[in-house]
Amino acid sequence: MLVTDALRRAARGEVGEDTGEDLQALAAAVELLQGARNAPLRLILAHRVAVYVLTFVASLGLNRTLVWSGVLDFSLWGWLFWIPVLAAEAKLRRAKKLGQERVVARIQARHDEARSKPSAGVA
Repeated sequence: MLVTDALRRAARGEVGEDTGEDLQALAAAVELLQGARNAPLRLILAHRVAVYVLTFVASLGLNRTLVWSGVLDFSLWGWLFWIPVLAAEAKLRRAKKLGQERVVARIQARHDEARSKPSAGVA
């Protein structure tokens, strides 16, 4: 949710108050979603609720239209509208996982650094 909010703010040109883990997750999302090829996925993630509603209506509408027109007795063709939405969600999950891995790696590095420094004043 924080990543999509940050993507939405970035699309509008707003600056947010992101810190720590949020920045890592946002950096991972930006890495995975950069380039012209991923522009539709960025749009989908920036407007998730509207995309889900529109996809549901389009999917149901196509299936009903094909059945009511007599072209098919039963239709699942409308489910194809969900492919881009599911692809965007998969990219977002990957970005969140990458961001979490980066935060864990950063914490581990700090922990290892603190462990390797000898304590001053301990005799």
